[in-house]
Amino acid sequence: MYRDLTKGSIAKGLIWFALAGPVGEVGIRIVIPIGWFLADFVGCGYYLRRRRALLPQN
Repeated sequence: MYRDLTKGSIAKGLIWFALAGPVGEVGIRIVIPIGWFLADFVGCGYYLRRRRALLPQN
């Protein structure tokens, strides 16, 4: 069982390495702000949908 998991994770790592190779550092620098934007967008959407439950009642 452990051998199958190891083979799978090594293969997955090699695939990710092969895909990330051509993208390089520039791609990583572009993807990080996109991730921040998506996280902010999801957080704002969650707040707007749940603000009554999140804010204390006075």
